[in-house]
Amino acid sequence: MSIIMSSKLPSSFLSVSVIVALLLATTELVTSQKTTSFDFQNFTSGQSDLIMQGSTAILPNGVMALTNLSKQSTGRVLYSNPVTIWDSTTGHVASFVTSFTFTVEDYQGYKQADGLIFFLAPQDTVIPHNSVGSKLGVVDGKNAFNQFVGVEFDSHANKLVFDPNYAHIGIDVNSVISSSTTPWNRVSGSLVKVSIIYDSPSNTLSVVATNSNGQISTLADVVDLKAVLPPNVRVGFSGTVTAVGRQLQQIHSWSFTSTLA
Repeated sequence: MSIIMSSKLPSSFLSVSVIVALLLATTELVTSQKTTSFDFQNFTSGQSDLIMQGSTAILPNGVMALTNLSKQSTGRVLYSNPVTIWDSTTGHVASFVTSFTFTVEDYQGYKQADGLIFFLAPQDTVIPHNSVGSKLGVVDGKNAFNQFVGVEFDSHANKLVFDPNYAHIGIDVNSVISSSTTPWNRVSGSLVKVSIIYDSPSNTLSVVATNSNGQISTLADVVDLKAVLPPNVRVGFSGTVTAVGRQLQQIHSWSFTSTLA
């Protein structure tokens, strides 16, 4: 009897050990990941998880207006918590996906300018000096060093920043002179649905934008976030209008998820 029991014990013990080992491995995998995630289907006045800069205001209908039509202005909104985009100890880089909807409505009698940008920047980022108009509220026009990665939705072809001669979507790295662009067949007031995906293994930043009329724009480029940005960043939007170019730029919804393994 003792021999039978002793022969079964190791088998049972082994099974339990395997299960425990698998559970520990799974727990280690989950706890070793750093995730940031949020989902705003609309916005409310006084939201504590958002940082608003410049002319940004939340309207009674739950839409966030980056700019207004009354004057030259720059408006930005940032998620209040920093996002760890890469680990300074392991060197691992996060992947992320963000989706949002927005409208850009032209103002009669003014040029169609200038657009808005989704961007990642150091966590102490503020509106730079000399950043109105084509600088999209992220670049100091008199400073050679600007640190950010962004996707711009540019409604105005500006020769000063070597824009293509049409409305476009561009991927920007430390400059509003885009590293790559694609035409944007925008319609004033049309709701635009955007998905931006960053795949860290391939360093690929991909963009898909769909207008409410069904027109689709796509763009992708290789961007090494670790070479451009500090480990912790803020994510958000910026929009700007000038005395001669005005549009109403509004964010209707925004979700974001990043995972750093």
